[in-house]
Amino acid sequence: MKKCFVAAIIAAFGIVNAQEAAAPAHAAEHAAPTHAAEHAAPAHVIAPAPAPEAQAVAAEPAEPALTAEQIATVQANVEQMLSDTHTVALVSQEQPQKKKKRTTRAPKNDFAVVDVPANFEIQARKVMPVDSDWGNDNMDTWWGRANLMVLTESENFVGKLHLRMYPGEFSEKKTWISKDNQTTATGDFFQLYEAWAWHRGDYVNIKIGRWDNTTRFGSKTFGGYVDAKKDKNIDPSKNISKREVGFMSTYSPESMVQFGLNNFSENLSLDIALISSDENLNRGDLRTYFRFSDLAGIENMEVGIGYRSNVFDGIYDKKTDVTHTVDLAVRVPVVKDFGILKNLVLFAETAFIGLDDQEGSTTRADGGTVPSANNPAWPVLGGLDIALYRGLDKIVIEAEYDSKRRNQVPHSEKRGSTNDVRDVQGSIYVQKILNDRFTLNLGVQSEHNTKDFSFAARLQGRIN
Repeated sequence: MKKCFVAAIIAAFGIVNAQEAAAPAHAAEHAAPTHAAEHAAPAHVIAPAPAPEAQAVAAEPAEPALTAEQIATVQANVEQMLSDTHTVALVSQEQPQKKKKRTTRAPKNDFAVVDVPANFEIQARKVMPVDSDWGNDNMDTWWGRANLMVLTESENFVGKLHLRMYPGEFSEKKTWISKDNQTTATGDFFQLYEAWAWHRGDYVNIKIGRWDNTTRFGSKTFGGYVDAKKDKNIDPSKNISKREVGFMSTYSPESMVQFGLNNFSENLSLDIALISSDENLNRGDLRTYFRFSDLAGIENMEVGIGYRSNVFDGIYDKKTDVTHTVDLAVRVPVVKDFGILKNLVLFAETAFIGLDDQEGSTTRADGGTVPSANNPAWPVLGGLDIALYRGLDKIVIEAEYDSKRRNQVPHSEKRGSTNDVRDVQGSIYVQKILNDRFTLNLGVQSEHNTKDFSFAARLQGRIN
C-alpha cells in the first residue's frame, strides 16, 4: 500500500514538472519569429556568429507539449489512484464483522424496544348533596398512587407489566392481615394491575394475561356497557349494580385469553376472549367484540358491536342464570381544524344488559334472582368530545338515560329503592396539559342516580 501511495505522489509531481518545462519552450517557439521580425538588422549589417552554447541548446529538439485532454486523463488516473489507496487504508482498519446466527424463536429483524414509564396520580372528590344528607368527611374521595410500568414491543410482540402502589395513609386500599382471629389493616397496598403478552401475526393474534378491557368511545364517566353486569336483587342494599360509573371510571382488570382476527378486511377487527372469574374456572365469561373503522369513507369514524355472556357459570351449575349483554357504540367526527377547534366528535352508546337465558332461582351460584322490573337494563348514552388548540385541551360533555335506575346513596334507607331517582344523569369533564410533566383533569358529574352531584379533580405527573 505504501509503495502505491509513493508512486502516485511521484507521478503527480512529474506531471507538474513536465507542464512547467513544456510551457516556456512552447511559448518561445511561437514568440521567436515575432521578436526577430521587430528587431531585424538592416541588410548591410553582418550578424555576429552564435555562441557555441547557444548552438548546442538550439540543436536539442524540444519536448512535445501535452494536450489539455492528455493532462485531464493523467490527473483523473492519479486521483483514482489516491482514492483507491485511501479506501484500502480504511478497509484494512475495520474489524471483520461476525455473521449473526439465525434462530427460530423470532424473526431475524425482530428488535425489541423496552420502556419503563412511571407516574403518579392524586385524586379528590366532594359530593354536593341535594337529595341526601351531608357527610361528615372533608372529602368523599382522597387517594394517591404511583404507577410503574414495563413496556416491550417488537415487530410481532407487545408486552406490558403494570404495578400500582397505594400509600397506606393515603388510600382506601389497604393490606389486611389476620392474627389471633383479628383482621387489621397495615402498611401500603401493592396491586398487579396488568400483566400481559400479545403476539401479533399476519392474520391471527393472541393475547394472554390480565388487563383493563374498558371499551369506551369517548366517555369519561358512563358507558362501556359490554362489560357491565346485570343487577342482582336479593339484597338491593348490598348489590344493586355492576356498572362502573363516575369521574374517570374504568372497569376492573380481568384475567383472560384473547384471540384476534385482523387483515381479513381493511376496516374490521374481531376479538374473542375467554375470561376467568375464579381459580377453578367455575365462573367466567365469553366476550366478543367487532370494531369497524373508517366506514362510508369517513376518516376516524368507528363503530363497535360487543357481546358478553357468563357461559362458564352455566357449564358448572345448571341452576345458574346465564345472561347476555349486547352493546352498540359509535364515534363520528363532525368538525376538524376550525379556528381554535382541533376536532369535534359525536359519540353514542346503548346496550341491553342482562338478557336472561333462563329464569334461575335463589339457589343458583351467583346468588341472585331475576326481577323483570329491573332487567334487562337499557341505558342510552350520548356526548361530545371536543379537542382544542388553545386554552383547555379537551372537553367531554355527556348524558345517560336509564329508566331502570335505583337509589345508590350510601348508608341510606332509600338505597335500592326508586325514591328520588332521576332517569337522566350527566357529566362535564375537562383536561388541561400544564407542561410536559403534569396534566390536570377536572369534572362535575351526577351522583347516586339522584340530583346529587360532585366536583372531582385528578392530577397526573410523569416521573420519567
